[in-house]
Parts: sequence; structure tokens; C-alpha cells
Amino acid sequence: MGENMVWCFTLSFVGHITAYIVLLGVFVALVFLILRYLNECNEEGFIREESMRHSLLAGKTITLTYGTSEKDIESGSSGSSSSMADQDLYNMRICVVCYDEQRSCFFVPCGHSATCHGCARRIFYEENRNCPVCRRFIGKIRKLCKL
Repeated sequence: MGENMVWCFTLSFVGHITAYIVLLGVFVALVFLILRYLNECNEEGFIREESMRHSLLAGKTITLTYGTSEKDIESGSSGSSSSMADQDLYNMRICVVCYDEQRSCFFVPCGHSATCHGCARRIFYEENRNCPVCRRFIGKIRKLCKL
């Protein structure tokens, strides 16, 4: 009787181990299929986004107005204004955000004058309200006086 109990215990143990291995294999296969499906969805979305980006950018020509103001663009003067814009960039008079207008204000309390008034207002009314130079909180915007 004791030998039959040992065989019965061994067979039930082997049966349990086999069932656990089969269930583990099914679980791993299921996780693998789910991850493969999610990866295919991400790749399709990525390809769709890329094709949308390429179709939008392909036909559009971009005119660079780096360091020019609205007055220069409207008047079409580029010869003297480009050298003037280069001089303004060298002297650090151009807004560091848009590179179109001259710096016309400063931030309180840090005192940095890095942007035009339009960009400063845009930064001031954002959620974080941080100076683009030192990342300090902006309390106020003050306009610069031109002499």
C-alpha cells in the first residue's frame, strides 16, 4: 500500500507541474500576441503620422525672416536691413524667442531683457511663467524706454 501511495503522489505531482507549465506557456503566448498587436498599432500610427507630416511639408516653401522685423518684410528691403539685422544679432538686440522683433521689455524680478513685448506677454500668460534665460518665476513685465 505504501508503494501505491508514492506512485499516486508522484503522478499527481507530475500532473500538477505539467498543468502549471502548460498554463504558463499559454499565458506567455497570450502576452506575446498582445504586445505584438500593440507594436503593430504603434508602427501603423507612426507611419500614418510620418506620411501626414511629409505631405504637409512637401509642397510648402518656407521663407526665412531670421532677424528681420515686420517693417522690413513689408517694404521688401533686404540689402541694408540684412547687414543691420546681422549687427542687431551681434549686439544682442533681437528677441531670443521669435528672432523677428527687437528686445523691448524686461522681466521682474530677474531683470533679463531677452524678448520682444509680444513674446514676453505670451510667456507671462503661460502656465509656468518662467524667464527663458534663468527659469526664474516672472512677477511682472516692464517695457524698456528707448532713448
